[in-house]
Amino acid sequence: MTSASQLAAPLTPDELVKVFEKLGVRMSIGPDSGTKEELTLNLAHGLVGAVENHAIRAEHAAREKGAGPEVIGEATGQAFNGAACRGVADDLFLLSWRAQRLTQAIGQVNEHNSPDKLMKAVQMTAGALMGLLQAAHTMRDMQRDERATKDAARCVRAADKALEQARAEGGLKVLADLLTMTD
Repeated sequence: MTSASQLAAPLTPDELVKVFEKLGVRMSIGPDSGTKEELTLNLAHGLVGAVENHAIRAEHAAREKGAGPEVIGEATGQAFNGAACRGVADDLFLLSWRAQRLTQAIGQVNEHNSPDKLMKAVQMTAGALMGLLQAAHTMRDMQRDERATKDAARCVRAADKALEQARAEGGLKVLADLLTMTD
């Protein structure tokens, strides 16, 4: 991965629609799709979902043919290659980005589905993971300034607080109780 200033330009909306088609997803662009940048952003994030769906299908097919956890785990690491990660700092940046999007996605699910205690705990835990990954990424930067180090410390404290809140609100206890009932 490269810094934001070194990133290649994103595909155009028309190019993205063609990628969707290759993955078996029909997509069309309407006149009320927003600015080109907003449309590109929305299509790109939709493409992440389409590619993840494709990976789920490919993983299922591989499992059907006998692929086990080791093979699946190794394939999972290909995400780092696909994202052009060149080391642990890039890996952590990608994981942090994924955790941030996961936290946002859980928030959207909760917003539309009156969340229970467990889902609130899931969202807080995802947020904690995001903060810890951001801190881990920052701490790998040997040229970070004092502000970045303080930001990383704030991320760790916020993650700890989110996990404490998840435990205090009972969501994690509910999960533990549910798992105990299935034994």
